[in-house]
Amino acid sequence: KYLLAIAVAAVIITLGVLNADWNSDRVQPERKHERGPVGNSIPTNGTTKFRSDNIKSLPLSKEGTILQKYALEISQRVPKKFLPSYRSPCWQETDGLKCLPYFYQIGSYKSGTSDIWDKLVQHPDVVPVLKEPHWWAWRRFGYKELPCHHEMVLKIRDLTGKGDDSSLDWYLNWFRHQTGNMSPNQVIGDGSITALWGIADGIANYTDPEPSHVLADVIHAVQPGAKVYAILRNPLDRALSEYFYSHKRETKTPEEFHEEVVKSLKETKDCLRTKKSARACAFSLQIGNWTKFVPLHGAYYLYLKEWVEAYGRDNVHVIKTEDWIDEPKEVLTNLISFLKLDPLPETKLASILMRKVRNSRKQRKSQFKIMLNSTRHLLEEFYRPWNGELVKLLGHSSFSWGI
Repeated sequence: KYLLAIAVAAVIITLGVLNADWNSDRVQPERKHERGPVGNSIPTNGTTKFRSDNIKSLPLSKEGTILQKYALEISQRVPKKFLPSYRSPCWQETDGLKCLPYFYQIGSYKSGTSDIWDKLVQHPDVVPVLKEPHWWAWRRFGYKELPCHHEMVLKIRDLTGKGDDSSLDWYLNWFRHQTGNMSPNQVIGDGSITALWGIADGIANYTDPEPSHVLADVIHAVQPGAKVYAILRNPLDRALSEYFYSHKRETKTPEEFHEEVVKSLKETKDCLRTKKSARACAFSLQIGNWTKFVPLHGAYYLYLKEWVEAYGRDNVHVIKTEDWIDEPKEVLTNLISFLKLDPLPETKLASILMRKVRNSRKQRKSQFKIMLNSTRHLLEEFYRPWNGELVKLLGHSSFSWGI
């Protein structure tokens, strides 16, 4: 009996070590989700907290990993290790090569993301795939609309043959169809702006006071070594651009924009009073949608903090839109360096930067050159504290935008 007990104990210890080793190789351990000091008051009323007092790290499923709770198909399909000969995270299946993005351009909305993407994919080591599949935050949960890349979305839907875009096959086919004979040294990226404020279990399923995990956690669990960068614009200018874009088929006046700002700020403050947490409102379905101006979309700190917590500050590269406009050569060079791509010759860099600016509507935006002083004052008051938090997070005073 004594020998039998020793043998059983040895087997249990061995299985535990093997399981721990598999999990450490496959997924990063669940991190504690302390969303800043509980007493950290938020800007709108000076009393609402960044996070709810009652929020706790959500217990994970029996499998014990973020992936197994929020992305079971991915956890079962994506291998523990990728092909070492490829820079992008790739692996072989019976029907050929499968690859996930090497980098993620996570936003923000109306901040020059299309132009930077267009310039970056001219690098010979970057495969020029279309920018925004919107799979991680939207299509994975049944979203079937066509906000962009209509033809390609439908083509991949037909190619996948499952009637929707929610499967991992759809996402893998998105890249496979566009990459052709991608060389091992080349990389692919995903520029979906919805990634910045996506949550772990989808916009359609968000009913809890706060999401215990967000999309940054899920992508990090799949790809802890992914490159992540964000593009942030003066939130006042971004707000104006967002409003204009959402009414691009109409003629709007500064007075109408002011009315929209007043209405949206009231809705936001009502949410903050009800939910008691800025984080809950920032990721709420009621606040985050495409049909109206969303003030919290410019409170970048709330969203970027999630990515910095997941990947670490040094692994999240942040670009100011204003720097891109003033010093595009320096910004693009620094981005290439961050992504660990080969430096470009001066002539190649110059020719890339000579390309036409993408997704610019300067001519039609002329009607909005003047923002009412009363509108500006309201937005400055709303964004000033959030910009202060962003400065602390990123360690650079320029992210206050002088507000």
